[in-house]
Amino acid sequence: MASTSTNSTATSSRNAASSLPEATSRQLSKRQQYDTMLNAEAGQSSSSTSLGSPSSHPSYPAVAPLCRRYPTQASAVFQTYLDLKNGAAAWDTVEPIALSTPPQSHLGAPNERVEKDLSSLSDAEAEALVQERLEALKKRVARLGLVNSSGKGAEGEQEEEEEELLKAGLAAIKGRRKDAKAYEIVIPLTITQHLRASQFKAIFTLIDAHAATCPSGEQVDTSHVLLAIIAPDSTLVYYLVSQGMVKPIN
Repeated sequence: MASTSTNSTATSSRNAASSLPEATSRQLSKRQQYDTMLNAEAGQSSSSTSLGSPSSHPSYPAVAPLCRRYPTQASAVFQTYLDLKNGAAAWDTVEPIALSTPPQSHLGAPNERVEKDLSSLSDAEAEALVQERLEALKKRVARLGLVNSSGKGAEGEQEEEEEELLKAGLAAIKGRRKDAKAYEIVIPLTITQHLRASQFKAIFTLIDAHAATCPSGEQVDTSHVLLAIIAPDSTLVYYLVSQGMVKPIN
């Protein structure tokens, strides 16, 4: 498996702690907005929060389809889009995209075989299968961001995680920095979400597949990916993850 190396650059510094002044109303509003979106992702009720929906923001329609498709990344996608589009170091081009493989590559005989096998199960066998599946879900990644607390998965489970991510895909932002020639891929995530090595392998596979479908003349840098990690205090940090062995950057 290819090794990875990381570098980080922060768009803003974290709040120190209790020694800092009390948060302003604007900071509290941003925190409430983050909490509201995070609760929505987790399926929790946000009725106790009086803050209006992020959908009222004029920039939200640009990312709305992507947020609906990948709700666990919704808050990070929206915040990253705003930062790259309107931030101090705004990029020339910012485009929300879904990284996914062609659906037909996962259809056909395997699914038909599973349906045929399940149709012959008795009620007792079906109940046992359901319980077995529930236990399996508790021990591995069920979707992006829900991680096994031990962090240790068997080789077969890691392969399953990779295949699962290839099937489901994930939300991303494709952009080009000012005066840059190549586009870069940014994966927005919340600080509570994690990725394993097998999932990074799947991400680079998805990036390669996307680059292959781009129009001629549109160059996409497939040698690295940027992770945009958002914290509860709205701090946004970008981590550069490269494929293979790379020279450290001072």
